[in-house]
Amino acid sequence: MLNVLLVEDDPQISKSLSMSLKYSDYDVAVAETIGDAWTKMASMTYDILLLDVNLPDGTGIELCEKVRAAGKEVPIIFLSARIDEETVVKGMNIGGDDYLRKPFGTEELKVRMNKVMKRQGPATAKNSLSVGPLTMDFSKRTVLLGGNPLNLGKRQFDILAILAKKAGDVVTRENILLQLDNNVDLFDRTIDSHMSHLRIKLRDAGNAIQIVPVYGVGYRLQWKQN
Repeated sequence: MLNVLLVEDDPQISKSLSMSLKYSDYDVAVAETIGDAWTKMASMTYDILLLDVNLPDGTGIELCEKVRAAGKEVPIIFLSARIDEETVVKGMNIGGDDYLRKPFGTEELKVRMNKVMKRQGPATAKNSLSVGPLTMDFSKRTVLLGGNPLNLGKRQFDILAILAKKAGDVVTRENILLQLDNNVDLFDRTIDSHMSHLRIKLRDAGNAIQIVPVYGVGYRLQWKQN
């Protein structure tokens, strides 16, 4: 189940939209203000943010800017009745992944959500990523752990990349599956197997990087601090 944070101050819209998404098997939390949203994000990892532009204590664009400044790469979709080009362009340039004009249908929103989630994927605009003792080169698809090469299969590399991008945060199983664009029916039989072999390889390499399962939720990548 994907965790969604809906930031919307209109109670009728938030109630209707959250109910529709919950019926589609999304786990939806609602915040009415930037302050409330930031508090929720401090205690919970969300797979995607849906932001209204006009909020009581600022704008969704300001919240998006704050999220990106904190280094969070969570997908963000703006939901707004404001359709002027200046607002749309500003929202996208500040770090938004999509902009959906109100009113809209739930099915259209779900399609857009799935597309931005898949676009996020394991590959990033950067060619490399360093997390603690881990360094990943996405163009060469190589991994160094404490300066030593670590040989991984394709799926193992992709899974590690997904977790490394959100190091320290819990990444849900559904998020991993969606980014890998795999078949839901095959998830337990294949992805869990790849995850198990990946954890064994990290353990055999000295356990400097660990993938910790969070029961009923997903996995978190963490590393030993000196």
